[in-house]
Amino acid sequence: MSLAPSTKPAPRRSGRLVLESTDPAIPLDRVPFLISDLKRVGVVMVIMVALLVAGAELIIPRLIA
Repeated sequence: MSLAPSTKPAPRRSGRLVLESTDPAIPLDRVPFLISDLKRVGVVMVIMVALLVAGAELIIPRLIA
């Protein structure tokens, strides 16, 4: 096994991506479901924190005692 580069040439791609502006950020007004997705993530986060607190306060002490 050798770490030397292979003798086969790398495949070339014919297409080229051209950006409209120099700003690499995605404009948020072009993301269709951003606000609804953030709301869903927030709801799931609140539920997960509630489950963690409930497990730590209610279930684990009953299992230990």
